[in-house]
Amino acid sequence: MAAAVQMPSDLLDLSANLQRADGLLREARDAGAELVVLPELFNTGYSLCPDFGPHSETPDGPTLSYLRSRARQWGMHIAAGYVEREGRHLYDALAFCTPDGEQHVYRKRNLVFWERFRFHPGRRALIVPTPWGRVGFAICADMIYRRVWKEYRDHIDVAVVSAAWPEFSDRGTGRSHWLLGRVGPLCSDIPGRVAQDLGVPVVFANQCGETQTRIPLLHTTIHDRFAGLSSICDGRHGSPLRAGSDPALLLAPITIHPKRGLKSWLFTSPSARAAASSASAPS
Repeated sequence: MAAAVQMPSDLLDLSANLQRADGLLREARDAGAELVVLPELFNTGYSLCPDFGPHSETPDGPTLSYLRSRARQWGMHIAAGYVEREGRHLYDALAFCTPDGEQHVYRKRNLVFWERFRFHPGRRALIVPTPWGRVGFAICADMIYRRVWKEYRDHIDVAVVSAAWPEFSDRGTGRSHWLLGRVGPLCSDIPGRVAQDLGVPVVFANQCGETQTRIPLLHTTIHDRFAGLSSICDGRHGSPLRAGSDPALLLAPITIHPKRGLKSWLFTSPSARAAASSASAPS
């Protein structure tokens, strides 16, 4: 069972964001999820913050300590976005914590807009073996680039994408931005296309709620909201499960292909399927 957490984050309020995430992680655990994905920068929020430095973390930071603890305690694999600090560099990073206490970190490679003034780009793909398959990672705009998925092709069994993807529309009028208005809905389409192309499940978790997007070269700020539209796309097996624009917890079984020497990761219990369907229904 895989879970995609779609949640808003209060800007720089670590305590509130961890508490909100903890309730959703608990729901996912109760539904039997073994893989849970939270959004990009879920613990700090994603915005035009002038300095993420005081809120960045090393491996012993509060967010990562919390994630490792929950992964061990609840027997889950948890992927979650945060600001990583290494030396003088900050990274838009994704931590992957496993039930055996391991922690792996992927750094966003394709920075956009103001991110280039705040973060250092990552340089490498990340593939982590698990008992049920090999997991590859991407953060938000990474998923636009063919070279990202070319590196993962035939080397992963599940793709995880964590995002803070804006809608690129005025949150008051709902009118799409004249230049970027077509970009927002792409976050609903790309995960499904990747799943079909690579033939592997894609678990995509996006933020929701209000934000603003600064475009330095155009000297403009869009008073925006995050697009939401998180999804679980089971490769070439059935239709994607998608969220709307409001907070949501998506839960769905995904298929690991036996031809790769791994077992199919699917529920066999009717009651478990019923629980998944109930938990993922819109409220």
